[in-house]
Amino acid sequence: MKLIVSHMNLDFDGLASLVAAHKLDPKAVVALPPSLGERVKQFLHLYTRSFEWFTYKQIDWNNVRAITYVDCSTDERAGIASFLSPNEIERSYIDHHQTEATGANITLLLQPIIQNGIKITPVEATLFGLGLYSDTNRLTNETVTIADLEAAAFLHVNGMNLKVIHEFLQAHVGEHPLFETLFNAVDIQTIAEKRIVFSTCIADQYIGDIAAVVEEIHSLYAPDATIVLCQLHHHTYMIARATSADVPIQIVAQQLGGNGHDYAASAICRNEPLAKAYATVHRMLTTCIQVKIPIRSIMHWPVLAFSATSTAAEVFRSSKDSSYKGFPVVNDNNQVIGMLTAAKLKKAIDLNGGIELVSSIMSKKVHTLKATDSIEQGKKMMVENVIGRIPICKNDGTLEGIITRSSIISSQFNHSAHYSASELTRYFGVKPFAFLQKIGELADERNVQVYIVGGIVRDLILNRPSKDIDIVVEGDAISFATTLATHFGGEVQQHNHFLTATWIFQNVSIDFVTARKEHYRKPGALPDVQPARINDDLARRDFAINAIAISLNASRFGDYLDPFQGRQQIQTKTISILHPLSFIEDPTRLFRALRFAKRLDFQLSNETKEQAKSMGNALKTISKQRVYHELELSQRESQLPWLFHALSEYPVWETLIGAEMSEYAYTHIQQLFRANVSESIFLAIAAIAYQRHSLTALHAFALTKLSKKLLADIQLIEQHQDEISLDDLHGYLYSVKRDALLFITTLPNKENELLLRYRKAREQLTPLVTGRDLIALGFKPSPHFSTWLLAIEKRQLRGEIKTKTDALAWISNKINKHER
Repeated sequence: MKLIVSHMNLDFDGLASLVAAHKLDPKAVVALPPSLGERVKQFLHLYTRSFEWFTYKQIDWNNVRAITYVDCSTDERAGIASFLSPNEIERSYIDHHQTEATGANITLLLQPIIQNGIKITPVEATLFGLGLYSDTNRLTNETVTIADLEAAAFLHVNGMNLKVIHEFLQAHVGEHPLFETLFNAVDIQTIAEKRIVFSTCIADQYIGDIAAVVEEIHSLYAPDATIVLCQLHHHTYMIARATSADVPIQIVAQQLGGNGHDYAASAICRNEPLAKAYATVHRMLTTCIQVKIPIRSIMHWPVLAFSATSTAAEVFRSSKDSSYKGFPVVNDNNQVIGMLTAAKLKKAIDLNGGIELVSSIMSKKVHTLKATDSIEQGKKMMVENVIGRIPICKNDGTLEGIITRSSIISSQFNHSAHYSASELTRYFGVKPFAFLQKIGELADERNVQVYIVGGIVRDLILNRPSKDIDIVVEGDAISFATTLATHFGGEVQQHNHFLTATWIFQNVSIDFVTARKEHYRKPGALPDVQPARINDDLARRDFAINAIAISLNASRFGDYLDPFQGRQQIQTKTISILHPLSFIEDPTRLFRALRFAKRLDFQLSNETKEQAKSMGNALKTISKQRVYHELELSQRESQLPWLFHALSEYPVWETLIGAEMSEYAYTHIQQLFRANVSESIFLAIAAIAYQRHSLTALHAFALTKLSKKLLADIQLIEQHQDEISLDDLHGYLYSVKRDALLFITTLPNKENELLLRYRKAREQLTPLVTGRDLIALGFKPSPHFSTWLLAIEKRQLRGEIKTKTDALAWISNKINKHER
C-alpha cells in the first residue's frame, strides 16, 4: 500500500496537497491526520462526498510500503511515528518548505497536473484555491512566485469559486473561545528595531484553529511578526506569523523542532511550561532577527550642497542642470545647518532675481540620520515629518550623503537575493573565495561597501569560467586596496588617473575600481566621471546582464543587487540596453552587444535592436581607433567575419564608409580570412567599400603604414589589371603587397584569369640575383640595378631565365657596354 500524508493540525494547503497528490497517483491512499484545523473540519463536513480518504486508525500500517509526504517532511510532523511498522518504507516528499520554490505547497502539485492535462472538478479547484490563497495570504506574501500566479489562473479557468474561498478564509474569529483571551494578552515589543506582537494563554483542553486567531491579531496590529504561545498540559505550542523575512520565524520554529516558511511557522516546546517557552522564544528572536539594512546601502553621495553665504542666484546657476528638488546647506566645516528646496529657490529667483543669501530662505529645521541607521528609520522619519530627503551626517554633523523618497521606494522593490558561501566557493575556488571573505571583513571594519560587479557576476550566473576579479568600492578604491596590503601583505599597483588599483597577493591579482557615475557631454564622447554609489555605477553600464553586483561585506556577503533584472535577462538569453540613449552616448556598445550575443549565444531584445537602428549619425562622432579596438576584440574571439555580417543589420557601414554590406562583400570577407591576410580588419572594411566603389572613404581607416600601402596597392592593381601578359603586369605591380593581390583576386563577382595566374606566379617567384651579385661582377652601385633586377624577374615569369647562372650570363651579355 502507498500512503499520502500531511501534517498535524491540517490546514487548507495540506488538505489541498493531499487531494492533488491523489489526482497524480490515484492508486495511493489519502490518510488524514487526527487533528484538523477548524475551518478544514467545516469544509470537509460540507464536501465530505467529494473526496476519498481514510483516518490513520483505518490504515493497515503493516501493509504500507511507500509514503508520500505533502506539505511536511518528517514522521513527527505528520503524526505517524507511533503507527509505523518496522517494515522498510520508500519515502518521497513534496514540501515547499524545503524547496522554497513556491509560496504554497499546492502549487508544486498543480504544476504536473497542468503539464499532464489532468482534469479537475470545480470543487477540487476551489479546495486547491483555498490552499493557495490561505498559505500566501491571498497571494500577497513576498514568497509568491510566478508559478503561484499561474496556478491561480488555472484554477480560475477550471471553476474555482472565489465566494466560497472568501467565506472560509473570512473566519468568524471573534467567536473563537481563545480570541478574547489572546487579544487582551497582546504585548507589543521592539526587538532589533522590529515590532513584535506577543500573546500567551493557558488552555486546559485542545481547541482547534488557533491559527485563525493568530492571523486576525497579526492583521489587526500589522506588526513585523506575531508570536502566540499557548500552553496545553505539559507542552507549549507556538504559532507565528511574519510580514517579512526580516523576522526569521521559520528558523525559530526549526530550532524548536517545528517548521514553516518565512511568513507562517509553528512548533511545540515539549515539556516546557509557558514562562520557560516564552523566555526561549524571546531569546531566539533577540539573537537571530536580522539587523536592518543600513542607510549607507542606499545613500547617495557625493551630495550637491551649498554654503549658507551663497546667494539664491548662485545656487540656481550651479544646480539648474541637476534633477534634485532639494539641497543641504552647510557651514564652513561642511556641517548641515539647513535645507533648501527647489521651490523656494525658484520663488526667490522669480521675486527679485535671487539676491537673497541662502541662509535667509533655507529651512533651519533639519532632520538627519547616520549612515549606520536603518532604512526603516529613514522611512519612518520621512512619513512622520512629511519630508522627501534626509541628509546623512557623521557624528560631528558633517555631511556624508543623502537619501530621498526614491531611495526608500527603490530599496523596497529591489530586494537582494543571496548567493551562499558554498555556491561562491564552488565557483571561485577555495583560495580566491578566502580572499573575497577577507576583503568583505575589512570592508565592514572600515565602513566601506565593496562589490564584485559586471562580467564576473554574469559568468557566475552562467557558470562560465572568468579570469579576472573586479571589485567596485564605494569610496576610494586605491586607499582600500592599500589598506588590504597593509593588513594581509602583497603589493598594490596604483592607477591614480583612473581611480583604480590592483592588489597582488599570493599570486592572485584583484582589481579595485571606485564606484562612479558618468555624464556624456555629447554623443560618442568619452564620459565625465565622478565618484558615486553602487546603483549609479550599475546604471552607467552597457547592458542589464552586466549590471549585477554581489556584496562582499561580511554583513551582507553574497547578497546581490539587480536593479535592471539582469538575472532574468540571462535566463531568457537576452541582451538589453539600460536606457534609450545608450547607443547615442556610446555607439560602440552595439559592437559589444553583438560580441556578447555571439559568445554567449544570446539575442538582442527587440527594443535594443530598434534603438541601435535609430542611433543616426552617432557613429560618426567616435574615433576610428575606437572602432578598430572593438573589432580587434572580436577578432581575438574569432568572431570577426560573423560580426561584420551582423553589423550589416544596422546602419553601421553606411554611416562609417557610405556603403551597405552586400552578400558579395560578406563572401569576399570570408575568403580573405581564410587566406589569413594581414591587416584583416582594414581589408574587411575595404571589401565592403569596394563593392560600392567607395574606396576613397577608406583613407580615414588606413591607420597604419601597412594599411596605407595596401590601399595604394589595391588602387594600383585596379589601374593595371587589364594588362595582357604576366611580365607587363609585373612591370607595374612588382612592388605591391601579396595581400593586395589576394584582395583583388578573391573578389567573388570579378574573375581575372591573368591576374590570378600572376598572383600564383608571384608567390613562387624567387629572386635569383641581388645587388651584391652585381657588385661582385664588377658593376658599380647604380639606379640601374633595380631596372636590371626587374628585367630578370620578368624573364623568370616568361620562363627564359631559370637559374642564377642564366641570370648573371644575361646581365653580362646584355649590359656589357655599361661602365664597370
